[in-house]
Amino acid sequence: MNFDHLRDRYGWIAGALIILTAIVISIVQYRSMRPTRSFTLVALATGFGIGGLLFVPSVPRILTALRLFVIARAPTATSGPFQVTVVNAALLVSAANDPTISVQIWYPAAANLPATELLSESATPVACSKVMDDRRLPDTRSQFPILLYAPSNGGVKDESASTAAELASHGYVVMAIDDIDRDPLPSGAPDDWQPLTFDFSSAQAFEITLRIGDRKVRRQAEKALTALDRLKACANADWRARIQFDRIGFFGFSFGGSTAAEAGTFDPRVVAVANLDGWLFGRAAFGAFDKPYLVILVEDSVFPAPRQLQSPNPNKRFEAVLTARDLREEMRLANRTGGFGYYVLGSFHENLSDEVFKRRFSKSWLLRNPYRVKSIRDAYLLAFFDTYVRNMPSPLLTQSPSPFRGVEVLKVNEYWLREAAKSTIQSSTGSN
Repeated sequence: MNFDHLRDRYGWIAGALIILTAIVISIVQYRSMRPTRSFTLVALATGFGIGGLLFVPSVPRILTALRLFVIARAPTATSGPFQVTVVNAALLVSAANDPTISVQIWYPAAANLPATELLSESATPVACSKVMDDRRLPDTRSQFPILLYAPSNGGVKDESASTAAELASHGYVVMAIDDIDRDPLPSGAPDDWQPLTFDFSSAQAFEITLRIGDRKVRRQAEKALTALDRLKACANADWRARIQFDRIGFFGFSFGGSTAAEAGTFDPRVVAVANLDGWLFGRAAFGAFDKPYLVILVEDSVFPAPRQLQSPNPNKRFEAVLTARDLREEMRLANRTGGFGYYVLGSFHENLSDEVFKRRFSKSWLLRNPYRVKSIRDAYLLAFFDTYVRNMPSPLLTQSPSPFRGVEVLKVNEYWLREAAKSTIQSSTGSN
């Protein structure tokens, strides 16, 4: 952790303490009625100056944290040229035994249509055919690319709504699904269709976790792609003619990132995948993914130390084994042609979704600016999909060092490549 990072996170606390100390000394000096020495004046001025330098830059963040605590919600402003409309839709069955898929869709709306208020999660989604009755895309472009989004394990479709809206404001149609574990299990479902829980309490539990994860990631990828098929089938003439249903991007947060990568291993329509800090499962975890790939990792996503891989505590040991396996593959993917990876200091897992804006994370807002990380994730996602879905190369992807302070580029990064090489041996020893 470098000095700038420490200053950003804890500098305001040190600054506040220095200023308070200087104030107390000033009050004591005033009440003592003694003449103030030159040395004391210089010390007080220095204290107020240093304290101000450390504290004042954090005032906007502190005010934002206080405002978020009163009104905890994700940001709604977007930076693109398009007005964004969002709807909940029910994609109806294509066969008698297929369940309805509920999705949320963000899209750039025609200028003459009013924005539609977001329906609450408790509201019944509108049938796709009815949703499409009067939905038109702007006339300023002939083609609009579509992106799929998958949430975290057990998550919901609006988990990254602010990012979906941001991408839609730049001309993308974004469709999100709920995590498949929220769907009712069909009768007679096999044991490894049970909801995924990350159980590292024993070697057997770890093996079951991997098996369920591998099966789930495929099922969830298939669900998202089935939703794409149903949207195309129910789309009106305007959408069918102007949305590129055969060339899509897919991104996801946490387990959703693994879902996106898995979809890219078997469906040719998926041409680019972005993974927001998710462990890889399924075929994508073992080298089967070969398309443009973006991964964003948070501060805690580091290669485990040997003591973690050899820990007598099975929870720590097997989590370390899975983390090491994943990071080795992430580094391989990020260092291929068309691969990109970024490590964001001063962030944690929920920073890569709108979960961070919920009140239960309020303590973190004083130490880690959630808007900063959101702006970073949105910028890299837009640059990546512009480059590989829209075929409009963005220079941001290849800038090294990153123009964002506190972001490490993983491509051709000697430290990360060295850690990946060391981890191969360490993980082999730790899993025995």
